Amino acid sequence: MENLNPDNSTTTFRVENPLDRFKKFAVVIILAAVILGGIVLWARISSGARSALNTARDIRVTMKLISLEYYGEENPFYDPSSADGMAADAPDRIKSICPYSGDLTLYTWDEENSIPLSFTYRDGRYLVEYKEIGHGDGSYGMNGDWTVYYDFKIMEYKAG
Repeated sequence: MENLNPDNSTTTFRVENPLDRFKKFAVVIILAAVILGGIVLWARISSGARSALNTARDIRVTMKLISLEYYGEENPFYDPSSADGMAADAPDRIKSICPYSGDLTLYTWDEENSIPLSFTYRDGRYLVEYKEIGHGDGSYGMNGDWTVYYDFKIMEYKAG
């Protein structure tokens, strides 16, 4: 048996409220903005990471070239007693060839082959880490392992 409306019809019409239509539209717009914002943010972080990696690769090549100058002058390029792991004027000489704006720290150096085995380069929120892995027999390939980190501030405390 069919339920009949008071006017004996089985058709029910629903009138959509303009406010309901606006709510649906607002939800779709907000959802699209959140998704688009996430994509743009990820692209921006990825672009900065690639830029920091390219700079670190240039620094590696420059370190190799500068170390040859030091070798010709019979001065050591690697100085493990310094804070950055390099001779006193080495960072300035590297910056004169390959300008960079971050912090460079050399951790290990192969004196025999005049190549960096491990160093880090920090530029803003990006940290690039290089490690030469070698083959276990003292030979090294053209490139080691590169790792790029992105960090963000969780909390900051400033005194005074």
